[in-house]
Amino acid sequence: MEYGDTILMQDLTDQKILSLLQGNARLSNAELAEAVGLNASTVFERVKKLERKGVITGYVATVDPEKLGKPLLAFVRVTIDTREHQDFDTTQDRVLKACIAEPDILECHNVAGEDCYIIKIRAGSPKQLEKLLSKIKNLTQSSRTVTNIVLSSYKESMRVEPERQDEIPE
Repeated sequence: MEYGDTILMQDLTDQKILSLLQGNARLSNAELAEAVGLNASTVFERVKKLERKGVITGYVATVDPEKLGKPLLAFVRVTIDTREHQDFDTTQDRVLKACIAEPDILECHNVAGEDCYIIKIRAGSPKQLEKLLSKIKNLTQSSRTVTNIVLSSYKESMRVEPERQDEIPE
């Protein structure tokens, strides 16, 4: 069953498989099978089905950014002044292409409200962050950026719990 673009996870076994894989993507089919009470080949087929449906989009290793020389985490709000940009769409395209191409930009979100984008950046130093911000500002010419540097992080997760049938408005 689908709700918009959301695939509803009616099957509790699939929900448990997703939860386990989000906790540790290296679990074998045998380990998953034992945890959900099925055999390994059935779990393998379920995982493949979740991949085909686009529910599982990939597998990643979680790393410690500080050990990779990227201790500085910043969130940057970017606003493109539409009054000064006749070519607003072109400017947006340049910003998006730069964000996609830049490895130190981890996330770029088009947002509603006062800002156009919120960007998550990992940098090695304030100087590296400054260079990246300068690059972004040059792309937009008369935009405004507001940068928030993270002092401490208490929770950072990519885990997404599936929406259950009983939580969907009718």
